[in-house]
Amino acid sequence: MPPKMTRNKQLAGARSRPSPRRAPTSRPRRQTLPFLKDEFLAMAFRLSPHPMGVTELKTGRCLDINDACLEMFGFRRDDVIGQPTLLLDIWPDPQDRARLIERLTSELSVRNLDVPLRMKHGGLRHFLISADVVMLGKTRCLLIIGNDITEHKRAEEALRDVREELENRVRERTGELERTNAALIESEERFRTFLDHAANLAFIKTTDGRYLYVNRRFEQAFCLDHKSIVGKTDEELFSREQADQFRADDRTALEAGTAMEFEETPCYADGLHTTIALKFPMRDKSGHIYAIGGIVTDINERKRTEETLQLQQKQLHDLTAKLIKAQEDERQRIARELHDDVSQRLAALVLDVASLERQPPLLPELIGKSLEPVREQLEQLSDDLHNLAYKLHPSLLQHAGLQPAVEDHIREVTKRTGLSVSLKVHRMSGSLSLDHSTCLFRVLQESLQNVAKHACATEATVKLSGSSKGVGLSVTDNGKGFDASDKSAHHKGLGLTSMQQRLRLLNGFLRVHSRPTEGTKICAWVPVKKEEA
Repeated sequence: MPPKMTRNKQLAGARSRPSPRRAPTSRPRRQTLPFLKDEFLAMAFRLSPHPMGVTELKTGRCLDINDACLEMFGFRRDDVIGQPTLLLDIWPDPQDRARLIERLTSELSVRNLDVPLRMKHGGLRHFLISADVVMLGKTRCLLIIGNDITEHKRAEEALRDVREELENRVRERTGELERTNAALIESEERFRTFLDHAANLAFIKTTDGRYLYVNRRFEQAFCLDHKSIVGKTDEELFSREQADQFRADDRTALEAGTAMEFEETPCYADGLHTTIALKFPMRDKSGHIYAIGGIVTDINERKRTEETLQLQQKQLHDLTAKLIKAQEDERQRIARELHDDVSQRLAALVLDVASLERQPPLLPELIGKSLEPVREQLEQLSDDLHNLAYKLHPSLLQHAGLQPAVEDHIREVTKRTGLSVSLKVHRMSGSLSLDHSTCLFRVLQESLQNVAKHACATEATVKLSGSSKGVGLSVTDNGKGFDASDKSAHHKGLGLTSMQQRLRLLNGFLRVHSRPTEGTKICAWVPVKKEEA
């Protein structure tokens, strides 16, 4: 006689046997409890979206559990089957299960009991539990089905909180309503008083252009009273041209959704004025634009001042150009006179002294010794006058162009000072105008003079470069340099100022790059016409 099987072995054997009503599959069927031998009941248990389980009433040991319960609690089937629910730690308060067992023991059935249960990850969820006592053989067991009401509970709590908040707010608002109304009336009065005493025109319009408010200055400017303005549009108050301008600017500000400035020319009671109108959309608490506001500043006086200043600047520009031209003309005249008159006369004296040296009339030894230093001084004086004439107005610049004059001047500076100066030329044309050539040549003269006098440099590089848009000249040295950011250093002499003014008259520019111990670079550029490039 085979040994008697225990209840657990019977359950295990029942789970291992396949259902006679289903065709065999490639994987073993799920084990079922005896009371779920009916396939329909087994399928309902397994597929139910509500968590369901079967436990022993006395021990709480789990006998079976459906997939919905495993998924919701986060357990695996092997973690649960055969384990007491208290060991699974799903009851935050073990007394809740004790009270449930006590009710089931006496009533055999419980419906919609609200209990909290702990998930595997530690979070709590609320369930409405319904349970019945069922007999599995001789063992009293619990069949439990739960309905997750966690979100419902949260919604109820949120709704309760909202209701309490609303009630509190209603009480607060009811108590503050009178104070708020009084404050609004006072605020509006302050607003009107402030704007009525402002020097600027101020207004508020609806989005379709009807005036809601204008200040006293607005009424005075157009010689209209408040009642005749409010509620009307620009088309009803002003000329068509003026109304079209106002409305076009209003629409632009509304479409942009931000404050914008416009120059407008309204016709006030005393005539046309130039104004700057700051127009801005006005929004309610939800951000919806309900009106457009405006603050208008009369700039008639400022415009007149600007026009006067522009006229004076033009006059100053013209005067500066005339002064520079007069300076160049005077230099050219003095250079011509020095060359044609004084230099020739000195040269004649030198020749006369030389002739006397060769043919002395009396006492040749004494006369020769006396005339020799005179001749040398006359020669030196002639050379100095020649150099002075060259500095005042180099004729080579006028007759041969910028590049030959630059080359000649570099040779002269090297000979006179011993400074090593190199020249680099790129795409230079010989058709540059005399004004442009003179301007760049003066920059070169001033720059090399500064290098020789102040820079303590041993070498310098001059670059001439042309393009279709202009001609540039740069002078770079390896001298001691200076702090170019120190603006006071730029005004110690008139050299830089003169160069900047010359270039500005030709719409060019001057840049100075220098740092202490790192040398200096002077860059000048003038625009040229296409035929000059």
